[in-house]
Amino acid sequence: MPFAPPLWFDAPTSPKLSAPVEQGDPHVHTFASGRGDGMALDRRGFLRGAAGLSAAGALVGVGGVRFTADAAERPSVLARAAVQDWMSALADTTPLQRLTVPGTHDSGARIGGPWVACQDSAVDDQLAGGIRFLDVRCRAVDDAFAIHHGAYYQQLMFGDVLNSCRAFLRAHPSETVLMRVKQEYSDVPATEFRRIFDLYLDGKGYRPLFRLDSDLPALGNARGRVVLLADSDGMPGVRYGDPQLFDIQDDYVAEPFAKWPKVAAQFRKAAAEPGKLYANYVSTAALLPPRSNADRLNPQVKDLLTGPEGHGWSGLGIVPMDFPNAFGLAETLIGHNPATA
Repeated sequence: MPFAPPLWFDAPTSPKLSAPVEQGDPHVHTFASGRGDGMALDRRGFLRGAAGLSAAGALVGVGGVRFTADAAERPSVLARAAVQDWMSALADTTPLQRLTVPGTHDSGARIGGPWVACQDSAVDDQLAGGIRFLDVRCRAVDDAFAIHHGAYYQQLMFGDVLNSCRAFLRAHPSETVLMRVKQEYSDVPATEFRRIFDLYLDGKGYRPLFRLDSDLPALGNARGRVVLLADSDGMPGVRYGDPQLFDIQDDYVAEPFAKWPKVAAQFRKAAAEPGKLYANYVSTAALLPPRSNADRLNPQVKDLLTGPEGHGWSGLGIVPMDFPNAFGLAETLIGHNPATA
């Protein structure tokens, strides 16, 4: 009998995040006490919120470079480097547009039950496992960003995410992290969102961590830093979703049977038409909880990329996923980069 999702669920009591208090280390945040703001939502409303809609209340090759060698002729990245340092096997001149980058969708979403959680590992472990794209959803609260998935506060602050990235990149300077930053479960004006972000840059000392230029760099110019993909008006960095730079598939309301053809088509397009930075979201919020959808879609990604059609593809862009660990998808995707260093 097919699984029947609940028609209603209650969002947990979420801290009202009034006045985060900085204590000791300026990057460690604690909250002043506040009354919760729990709310009940229908499933469709939540799924819209889970995709990042605050109103739902709940979320031709670059420079002529073309890497399309058959896998049998292409050196394996993971044969040249450990998974923590897989970018060390790539040439500095490799454009970011020609990478295949395993990523996580809603990277901080681990708390809130089966309809909310999208990941089962912390950001530190994601990076250690080869993930190089983070999808970071920030609720603006006074002078800080709290990580949310819809109404659900994830017991994580933006500074915690940045600390994880900084520690990882210091230990693995050959790597870069692409970070999408997006407002979630707050609706402050773009100028206020930027003001808070600037506090992290200068008031809290994170400016050296970021690459904030508006262009997509070659890998050598991104190593050791977080490349900001800004999904909010008025922010520095690369404008996420700019149609001149990106080609994005993110149909988050397609159920798995309808989603898979779109995922497969985006892989084929990225392999055949290099030039832009492709993003191909395997995740979907439709019909079933994220884990159930991932268990249906992730094996199909694995089969396509290790099968006769896809095994020789490279330059597939960013591939954000829910729960990628069970099927070893980070390692599979890393293998679709050319080891040219």
